[in-house]
Amino acid sequence: MRGIKYLLLIVVLFQFAGGTFAQEDWWKDKKYKSEETKKKYELCKRTFKDIASGFSSSSVSLISQYFNNEVFLDILGNEKGTYNPNQAEFMLSDFMDYFKVVSFKYLSSYHKNSYAFVLGKYYYNIGSGKRELKASISLKYRNEIWYVDQINLN
Repeated sequence: MRGIKYLLLIVVLFQFAGGTFAQEDWWKDKKYKSEETKKKYELCKRTFKDIASGFSSSSVSLISQYFNNEVFLDILGNEKGTYNPNQAEFMLSDFMDYFKVVSFKYLSSYHKNSYAFVLGKYYYNIGSGKRELKASISLKYRNEIWYVDQINLN
């Protein structure tokens, strides 16, 4: 009986570890030429993680902290254009109030020099079921900071 408990514990731990690892599949670490470059892309990854947390928790402030002077938004093809940070924050807040998030996850990413983007899914409940939108987010690197360049939710 004791052996079965340990076996179950090990199975649960592997499942948990597998789930945690799967969350990082969207980001492919590379070998970097210098420690400075490595830190630059670690900051990029952390920026994307903060943004994902913002979408997952419907906390626009976690996303808008990375807004620069202007942000391009394409929300459902209706709200499409370049906006100042206050307008973009309001639009995302309005979107998340209506399309209540169930979960948000990244599927893949690309990063090079001063540009990076991710592709993902925004899952939400509306009406009688769970639905999804494609999400893409791009960042630009300026003055040692990654800024949101575009957010597309369609």
